[in-house]
Amino acid sequence: MTAVDGLTRGWLRSGRLWLGLAGTALFLGLFFARTDLGELWDALRAADYRWAVPAVALWFVSAWFRSLRWGLLLRHLARMSASALYPVLVIGYMANNLLPARLGEVVRAYIMGQRYGLSKMAVLGTIAVERLLDAVVLLVLMTAAAAFVGLEGHLRALSLAAAGLVLGGAAFLLWAASHRGAVERALGFLLRPLPPRLATRLQGAVDAFLEGAGALRSPMVLAGVALCGLIAWLLEACMYYLVGVAFDLGEGFAVYLVLAGAANLAITVPSTSGGVGPFEWASREVLVAVGVASGVASAYALALHGLLLLPVIVVGLLFLWGIQLAPAAVLARAEEARAEVRE
Repeated sequence: MTAVDGLTRGWLRSGRLWLGLAGTALFLGLFFARTDLGELWDALRAADYRWAVPAVALWFVSAWFRSLRWGLLLRHLARMSASALYPVLVIGYMANNLLPARLGEVVRAYIMGQRYGLSKMAVLGTIAVERLLDAVVLLVLMTAAAAFVGLEGHLRALSLAAAGLVLGGAAFLLWAASHRGAVERALGFLLRPLPPRLATRLQGAVDAFLEGAGALRSPMVLAGVALCGLIAWLLEACMYYLVGVAFDLGEGFAVYLVLAGAANLAITVPSTSGGVGPFEWASREVLVAVGVASGVASAYALALHGLLLLPVIVVGLLFLWGIQLAPAAVLARAEEARAEVRE
């Protein structure tokens, strides 16, 4: 049995995979149950797909600012340029779009360890910090835009709940980055009753997260990280806007900021690769809430997600080939690296 065969069998035995499939099925069911399929098909045929080219280009520009931000988060581990990190970041997004359980994050850590000799756990820590800060920036943009759009019902409840959790987590992160010794002492006390193996795993995960947050002790780095994240998300929202132009939605930019926040926060719930299901459902719900017809909103959501997934997969595979790594081998070894992290 090859490593890839073992990897596939491991996924099929994974409870997280089946939970993700259930989540995707649930949200796609909700999505299509409230969609006029005839209207959806008409909207897909009538769209002006010439706008897809500049829309996709904007995403890749936004990825450059994410590479700049990642370089700032890594600077206490190694000085890395955006041009060096950009292919690794896109490869990670590609793997997230293809594989379950956000394995792309481990792929990024694996490549950084293999090519640059960095600790995989420390790199995973920077990625965890990056994800949390992404959520904070998204919530700030979403909240500001919601003042112009107006959120009602379950979307308002979802945004308020997410805001409380994420902002609380961000506040703790900033405190922990400056008080690592106190966090480690408190963690040691809390983990004492647990079995030694579990306590060691949890201690290692927290240590990696705190190592990843180390760069945030500098106010200048923190400001740079926040600015890069803000620019990246504004550019991605511009992509969403251009896709909206293709479908002649006629909505203002604030709607797309709310949509970006809702859709990207929704994909944190269990689902299959690329957040299929929750992304479409949340995108559609935002547009319907502001008065877009059901079928048109659904067509937009499907087209937008396709433009976010397919070009990144193609370019990510090209980058993987460019750095002379075989996709199957990288994925199999990344799964082994994740197993090592768990142990």
